[in-house]
Amino acid sequence: MSGSGTVWIRIGHEEATTVVDDAALIDADPFVFVHHRAGERIQGNRPYPPDMAGICFDMYGTLCDTSSVRARLGEELDVADRLVAAVDEVWRRKQLQYSYQSAQMDDYEPFWEITGHALEYALAQFDLDPDASTRERIRETYDHLEPFPGAAETLDRLSTAGHEVVVLSNGNPAMLERLAENAGLRSHLDGIVSAHGVRTFKPDPSVYEHAAETLDRPLDDCRLVSSNAWDVAGAGNAGMATTWVNRRRNPPEAIGAHPDREVTTLPDVADDPCSN
Repeated sequence: MSGSGTVWIRIGHEEATTVVDDAALIDADPFVFVHHRAGERIQGNRPYPPDMAGICFDMYGTLCDTSSVRARLGEELDVADRLVAAVDEVWRRKQLQYSYQSAQMDDYEPFWEITGHALEYALAQFDLDPDASTRERIRETYDHLEPFPGAAETLDRLSTAGHEVVVLSNGNPAMLERLAENAGLRSHLDGIVSAHGVRTFKPDPSVYEHAAETLDRPLDDCRLVSSNAWDVAGAGNAGMATTWVNRRRNPPEAIGAHPDREVTTLPDVADDPCSN
């Protein structure tokens, strides 16, 4: 499944705005940036103070809560809660695993398709066979996740302070556009940077480099904010500053860079956001 969205494509010094679908984006210049604020775009000569970082938020599990997926599974499958929890766990695990496999095998598929493949596996593992429309409604839960408390407020505080505030996600552009709009976050973002632009997934260093290039900033002038420790480790290894939203107070990853800053809620991010 693919969708369309307004994107800015910069090729050399030429710029254009156009409406394309995800398939077209695969062959576009890697500097692909999904436009969010009417009449504006992120560009190198935008007058941000030099001490203001480009702050890149992960979407799934950081700005938006994926726990609602389990509730939708329960509604659609009508099976015991324990089985719903098991399907949910396998679905998320396979979603991450398939994105890693796709990157390692150099066999890219958009994250929306990865999400569908992972769901198919999870259902098959437990001998569940809902019809096609039910499967699609379940997958579409990813278009309707609830934002975490304080998400919009945090984005606004950072933007008001002068930071460039964007999403950096493995989701493909159409998928991220739908969620940002449905979650009420679109108007609070300067834009969206998708791993789709480089045909791989985080934590591949090229995704973080792609974000810095899109924002026209050096890597160390960008900061990733993520609740995923593996994402933080990858961004740190690539050269980004990092803030880990560690809601569950887990230990950091044993492999890769440790976070420069650790907080437990999104509003904490806006308090001295560039401290280490």
